Amino acid sequence: MATRKYTPSKRLTQLSERQQRVAAATAELHAEKGPVATSYADIAQRAGVSLPTVHSYFPTQAALMGACTGHVAAGAPPLPVEAILAAPNLRAAAATLAVSMDRLHTYFEPWASWRAELAIPFIAEFRTTNRERLTMLLVQLLSRHRKGPQAAYAAAWESLLSFDLWQRLVRQHALPRVRARALLVDLLLSALGPESATPSRSGPRR
Repeated sequence: MATRKYTPSKRLTQLSERQQRVAAATAELHAEKGPVATSYADIAQRAGVSLPTVHSYFPTQAALMGACTGHVAAGAPPLPVEAILAAPNLRAAAATLAVSMDRLHTYFEPWASWRAELAIPFIAEFRTTNRERLTMLLVQLLSRHRKGPQAAYAAAWESLLSFDLWQRLVRQHALPRVRARALLVDLLLSALGPESATPSRSGPRR
């Protein structure tokens, strides 16, 4: 997991041009009106293909969501895993995480705002997988700088880095994104205790 890059599904590159057009149309509609309100007929009309064609390409909701997710993920800013793990101290790592997650949340906001995971199992599983991957990365990061088990602290960091908190700060409370990033760094470090809330001059624990 240390060097695993956050990349879109390989299934996307295996789709035909017409299948990719259907996936792109699906992504557009999901951003505009949400997955629950998007029908196969809507997708066919947007993609310029027949309804049976959409069904033949993606006969199940999971297949359609997989292609749509791959299309959206292909344009997402990558999470710089290596840079996060190589940060000289936790403040630097937290700053990189705050910036990176801010960019990711901003990119995914048109789709994430619909809370479709409440109605569509595929999206719920997708988000759960992403949370688990991020938590594993955070455990690895914290273990480089701190002694003892880090699972609880990693869970706290994952929660603080979530889309829900980002949206509350940036949209509901209308904080400038730069201010929200700085606040998030302080929150991440405060979650580890007072000794971690101040800048550290030491490098990673060997």
